[in-house]
Amino acid sequence: MKKNFFFLVSTAILSFSLLSCMPQEMEMKVYSFKEIYPLTTDTAQGALAFEAEIEIPVKFRDKDILTNVQKQIIAKIFGEIYNSIPLDSILPTYAKVLAREYRRSTEPFIQKILEANEPSAVWQNHIQIQAIPLFLDDRLLSYSYERYAHMGGEHGNSSRLFYNFDLSNARLLTEKDLFIDNYEKSLTQLIKQQIVEDNAEMESIADLNEFHFFEDQIKPNNNFYVNADGLVYVYNPYDIAPYSTGQTEVALTFERLRPILKPNNALAYFYKTYK
Repeated sequence: MKKNFFFLVSTAILSFSLLSCMPQEMEMKVYSFKEIYPLTTDTAQGALAFEAEIEIPVKFRDKDILTNVQKQIIAKIFGEIYNSIPLDSILPTYAKVLAREYRRSTEPFIQKILEANEPSAVWQNHIQIQAIPLFLDDRLLSYSYERYAHMGGEHGNSSRLFYNFDLSNARLLTEKDLFIDNYEKSLTQLIKQQIVEDNAEMESIADLNEFHFFEDQIKPNNNFYVNADGLVYVYNPYDIAPYSTGQTEVALTFERLRPILKPNNALAYFYKTYK
């Protein structure tokens, strides 16, 4: 009986040791905040609505890398100064700053708003923020930051920015880390060709301008996220096409990118082990 007990305990210790040695994925925590900031005491006359949901890394096997990635994300989204306040205070503080600036910029029109004495869509504005991981394992965090703001006018403006962190050193990966020298021309052609293939009505790159793309502005922009199949480039409104086109996503597989990828780049494990 004692031998069996010793065996079970030993097995448990061994299993725990093996699990402890295995790479652990980064853990994220969701922070959300929602508030309406009226311009006057009459909330119907005008207000700024703020809504945000962000996921911030809060646990990882290497505390220095965790802290480094965490600070980079906060600085990219809110500004370096927000790294000096607690995580759960960032969104409320940021919202108050936006509201204060909104009221300051609108102050010359407050009297006009009060005199009108009727609700106006011009002063019903809002800002929405979402920041989430799109891909996460023990080696890579591919992170998305999306912002939509409607501050008057015919339509709001939206944008998506992406940050890809090498979790072995907390470095932010760029195209130059992944691609061979002088990659730009080849990558530009791949992006243009993929846009054509994604649009059934196009036959060749020569058709891009006809379909309202700004062909001469289509080029690598370092704004991409990573998934198990490859890189997905994202172009925001006006980057390579009119606002009406919206955001353009261009998915390039690792197989297609392989000729211009560095042999031992930080993403090589995807197509060496996943395929």
